[in-house]
Amino acid sequence: MEPIKNISIAIVMLIPSFVFGGAAWDLFGSWTAVFFLEIIMVFIYFSIITGKLSSIFQKE
Repeated sequence: MEPIKNISIAIVMLIPSFVFGGAAWDLFGSWTAVFFLEIIMVFIYFSIITGKLSSIFQKE
């Protein structure tokens, strides 16, 4: 079940990547800004998959 969950998270993360990439292009007009934003989205995706992001928001 875990690989299917990771693939579905990756598919869902495509939507904000496209939206924020378009917003970065509209604001800055630079492929460099879009590239850096997409790198940030990749880090967020991997933190979701590894569970590091959920540990930030959990109460102790």
